[in-house]
Amino acid sequence: MVIEIDKEGTLSGLTDAIARTVKVERVTALVILVCADNGFTPSDIDPLLQSIDLPLMGGVFPNLLVGRQRLTRGSLVWGVRRPLSLGTIRDISQPTTDLELAVEQALTPTTGRALQVILVDGLSSGIGALMNTFHEVAGVGSDTIGGGAGSLDFVQRPCVFTGEGMLQDAAVIATIPGHAGVGVAHGWRYIQGPYRITESDQNTIISLDWRPAFEVYREVVEAHSHQRFTDDNFFDLAKAYPFGLARMDAERIVRDPLFVREDGGLVCVGAVPEGDHVDILHGDAPSLIAAAASARDIAEQRLDEPLVTRIFMDCISRVLFLGDDFDTELASVAVDDIPLIGACTIGEVANHGGDYPEFYNKTSVVAALPQYTDF
Repeated sequence: MVIEIDKEGTLSGLTDAIARTVKVERVTALVILVCADNGFTPSDIDPLLQSIDLPLMGGVFPNLLVGRQRLTRGSLVWGVRRPLSLGTIRDISQPTTDLELAVEQALTPTTGRALQVILVDGLSSGIGALMNTFHEVAGVGSDTIGGGAGSLDFVQRPCVFTGEGMLQDAAVIATIPGHAGVGVAHGWRYIQGPYRITESDQNTIISLDWRPAFEVYREVVEAHSHQRFTDDNFFDLAKAYPFGLARMDAERIVRDPLFVREDGGLVCVGAVPEGDHVDILHGDAPSLIAAAASARDIAEQRLDEPLVTRIFMDCISRVLFLGDDFDTELASVAVDDIPLIGACTIGEVANHGGDYPEFYNKTSVVAALPQYTDF
């Protein structure tokens, strides 16, 4: 596996890392991940992306993961040495976008197993519709990993990399022949519910059991935490109390509440479908760390052969929740000298090949790549 790292987070450092990577024999495509604190803008980076002759994908993320290190500034370039096909989907939240056609055009049919890497604007309100369409078009059978790009100020801006430059409200999908083991776990536990989502708007819960969503949420969280919501502490308190969307015979899909609208609606990362049922969850450091280790175990059991690399996509809100304990979580995945790369994301994408891809929050996703595929 070809990996180049620039820990300074400069444009010249990224340019040099890309130059070193493209010189390596048999590199056919690039995956470029950068930290939001690098401060790259389209005017900075678009000329560089447009100058690269190889297919590329990537994005801006709150943090990067390299081995047992979490980088708050820096860039990572993965030189892929297998055939890779790419597709870009623009304006995913716009009602005028024909998502079915866009997904069909972005996906490349394969005769066998494939690893799909999906990077999406993590603050797009259209992620739910995109994933539903992806379910319908792609079906089951591919191993999938990816995540939501963006920054911790939760201001939506261009954050997805393509050969055309940085895009907003977009997704890019790579299909790489071969297979991987994928594991998913979160470690959040039930405290109250279920509540029916009686009104929602894409990624916003407006009412629960016909009551304003924040009214219900506040009652439960304040009683459990023995703290009060104020005008400026919503996220600090809410980061420990996500929602869990119920799924039959499967672990809940976590939804991270970001802020309260003036009407009492709770804006989340990812879709919250009207009519679904949710629980309010809570966790602690041991349960989250154990879940990350479980995701690694599941990925390697599903691979069931020697691995060459781990990809770790972990939610940035887990970093905010765990604080210094995040180093222990990272070490529970990077347990040996096998290379690990990844990002702390605004939402995670995963599928283990026997189900449908989902968009998660506050969740650890690990992919184990096998030796023979020479990724």
